[in-house]
Amino acid sequence: MKKKGVAFVLALLLGIWGVHRFYLGQRKLGLLYLVSFFIGVGIMIDAPHWDGPPPFLLTYVIAFIDAVLFLAMPKEDFDAKYNKGKSSLAFQGDTSTKARGRKYRKTTRQRHRTSKSANPFKISGLAKYKDYDYLGAIEDFKQSLDLKYDDPAVHFNLACAYSIMEETENAFFHIDKAVDFGFDDFDRINNHDALAFLRTTDEFEQFAANGYRKTHHIEAPKEDLLSTPSPLMDTDILEKIASLGELRDKGFLTDDEFAMQKKRLLEMP
Repeated sequence: MKKKGVAFVLALLLGIWGVHRFYLGQRKLGLLYLVSFFIGVGIMIDAPHWDGPPPFLLTYVIAFIDAVLFLAMPKEDFDAKYNKGKSSLAFQGDTSTKARGRKYRKTTRQRHRTSKSANPFKISGLAKYKDYDYLGAIEDFKQSLDLKYDDPAVHFNLACAYSIMEETENAFFHIDKAVDFGFDDFDRINNHDALAFLRTTDEFEQFAANGYRKTHHIEAPKEDLLSTPSPLMDTDILEKIASLGELRDKGFLTDDEFAMQKKRLLEMP
């Protein structure tokens, strides 16, 4: 990319030979300056007694005027005239680089926040569900609810797993909770393969007509009572349960040891 300052210096010091025009990519003009200079020199050689100003003085004056114009010209006008879009491309490249940098930093921060807030039981439950380990998925999803009971996606996944296991009461309970906590993708309820059994029950038609809610209050199934958070449950206890879950997933605790430690935490006054 051509620099205005460089063009100014070349025009001021070497303009008589058209160096500044060659620098700017204007070869024909540069040659014109050069030819004018040598014509002037030739005239002086042919007329050794030349009394007037040097014939090439006009060339120097024109080059000096070029230098003054370069100095006075705004950088934007110089770039538009002599760089022919190169500066804008460079600017776009710089902007693109900065944008990529900002995007990388934003993505890194999001990943960092996600790594802190991600529910390990929800992740492991989904993995087991996809591996057709529905009993294991149910157990992990229920432990996920210990950390965040109002997660509609976890309740929906539990409903799917219970429907596959043909446990009608549990399936309806968690669909009801999913909708209660904001789940509104009713097409999935009507078409999801995992809920096919639930849709065959006599209760489903009334359930759907009631906005996918039960017409009466549903008590939590007995096996889900530990998944229903107490309003007085300490956040520190939930964090300890999550830590125990990570130790179990890494193999440091057996399932029985995890269940025993979790029960002790939940029974703490």
